[in-house]
Parts: sequence; structure tokens; C-alpha cells
Amino acid sequence: MVVRRLRAGATRLLQHAKAGTPGSMTSKRTKGQRLKASALERARAVASVDPRRDPPPAGAVLADHAALAHNNTYDLLPKFYVDRAIVCRQCGTAEVWPADRQKWWYEVAKGNINTHAVLCRSCRESRKSQKTEARRIHLEGVAKKRRKHVS
Repeated sequence: MVVRRLRAGATRLLQHAKAGTPGSMTSKRTKGQRLKASALERARAVASVDPRRDPPPAGAVLADHAALAHNNTYDLLPKFYVDRAIVCRQCGTAEVWPADRQKWWYEVAKGNINTHAVLCRSCRESRKSQKTEARRIHLEGVAKKRRKHVS
């Protein structure tokens, strides 16, 4: 009887390994891709929920209306934030804009309530580094001109 259970368990593990299901050994990259895909599916599932009028679904982050007071709008303010699926304008990658980052953007950074993420995280970081490099080069040029005029 014990042998039969062990064989059944081993058979299930082999089936999981062949099918690539969560019971099998996977690389970090594969696991990351699977997690991103499931997050996108969840975000697309709640895409039809209206945060201004509908009740909050499970996993929603509640909004603080006092922190949204900087928005001068006639429309209703959101009651909650849910993960949103976005497609990057620059590279076309589908990504999730998590509810907690939305809360930070709208309430802490005081972003306009009518704005949405349009770039994926990697494109945003590369654009930020390009701007930082351009600013550094510009300031070096300005400093060089000042030194030239002083001497």
C-alpha cells in the first residue's frame, strides 16, 4: 500500500514536470514570465470595473479622497485602484501598472487623476537615464564656459 502511494506521487511529479506546471522545477526567468502573465490576466479581468462607481473588488487598494483634493475635476474621484494592463508606447510590451503604484502616483506624487501610465518600467528607466546623461553633459558644458570666461 505504501509503495502504491509512492508510485502515484512519483507519477504525479513526472506529469507535472512534463507539463511544466507549478510542481516542476523552473528557472527564475520562466517563473518570472509566468508571474507576469498571470498578473496581466488578473489585470485584464478587472479592466471592466469602474473605480468611480463600482464597489471595490478583491485586491483593490482604497483611495484617500483627502489626498486627491489637488485634482480640480467635476467628475467623481476613484474609490479604489486596481491593477491596470498597459501597452508601452515605445516598445509595445504589455505590462501591469499595479494599484499601489497608482496610489503613489495620484496621491503622493500628486499626479493628475486623468493621466495613465504609457511606458513600461524598463523604457521609463532608460528614458530617465538618457535625460540624466543629457543633463550631466549640459552642465559640464556650462561649467566649461564659465571657467573660460572667468580666466
